[in-house]
Amino acid sequence: MVAVSSKDGAGQMLRDGENAPPLEEATMSPSRRRRRASPEWEGRDIITVAALPGRGLYVRHLGHPEGVDGVHRPTVVLPGSAPRRPASFDVGWLTEHLGDMQVVHVHGISPRVSPDQVTAAAAAVKSAGRPLVVTAYHLSDPSGTDEANYAAQLDALIPLADRVITITESAREEICRRWAVDAAVLSHPHVVDFVRMRRARPEQRRGPFVLGAHLGSLRLPGDPVAVVEALAQAAACVPQVRLDVHVHDHLLDSDSTRYNPVTIREIERIITKVGGNLRAHRPMTDAQLWDHLFSLDASFVPPLHGSHSIWPEACYDLGTQVLLPANSHAAAQRPGISYTADKDGVPNVEALRAAIAQAREQDTCWRADPTARWKERVRIAETLRASYEQLLARRV
Repeated sequence: MVAVSSKDGAGQMLRDGENAPPLEEATMSPSRRRRRASPEWEGRDIITVAALPGRGLYVRHLGHPEGVDGVHRPTVVLPGSAPRRPASFDVGWLTEHLGDMQVVHVHGISPRVSPDQVTAAAAAVKSAGRPLVVTAYHLSDPSGTDEANYAAQLDALIPLADRVITITESAREEICRRWAVDAAVLSHPHVVDFVRMRRARPEQRRGPFVLGAHLGSLRLPGDPVAVVEALAQAAACVPQVRLDVHVHDHLLDSDSTRYNPVTIREIERIITKVGGNLRAHRPMTDAQLWDHLFSLDASFVPPLHGSHSIWPEACYDLGTQVLLPANSHAAAQRPGISYTADKDGVPNVEALRAAIAQAREQDTCWRADPTARWKERVRIAETLRASYEQLLARRV
């Protein structure tokens, strides 16, 4: 048997002896189509942008998927690249590198930085005559260690930005309310690669409905045991649901500062009591995580620190149902199912039960169209390019 591409981008199998459709009828991949259609990018002035920090899928996917937007982000760390000093929004790094940058685009600030240091870094950018762009990805402390300091960092940074960008309309409203700044809303780009995004899901479910939960290092706003207890109670009320819960294995390593065998044993007791599994392992690579999420029917995202997340994007790319806390901006990123939680970050059992039941009974899942995601990323890249051009033009 041979595989050809169908017009909707899905794989199509032909039996031996059958003819493939004529080449002119076959739809090219977005990448091939874009390469043939965009000679006009040649000759664009290159804009060099300091993306700070340059780590993570979000910042890696801000550029055009074929690199034809004429924006160079030398601070972005690519997988497998040689180790180097991390780029950061501080006076030391800026003093050394601002001469090579045309725009400074801040995506996050280290929790160790004080508000006065943020003000000094912004002043360094301004005195060098460089535009300062800020993406307000998190409006609350993503580490959960010092909410007051994080809020003070944002108080120092956002009013000084030449342009503020965020991910969702709800976050834009919060920014307007807190700082009287009108932020631009720019969708979160895809996180899963286009090859995996095109993989067909099984048409019919076989066996139990598998609900995954990734608790990582148990850095949650609420008591992890209470969160798992609520999840187990809710799942037990919905027929044919099996829990698949994951934690990082350093919680069981006596040499780790996160060593917590008592909590892990209690979580395991709760999960196994309702017929689920608890798995401890090293943090997954991106590829391992995408393959795992693809194998689930739904993914439960516990209440988390911070505002936006790659989790709803990954589930949307893969066609996995996602259950998100309703009070998070992440719940507004992509279509999904939400549940409520109390002020301590523990899910409401009845609300979570209803969310699980909805996910199980829903005949179709929300899934991104790969071609639409490609075009969305192109639009994001071109919007950012236009924004940088406008800000640079003001300084001429």
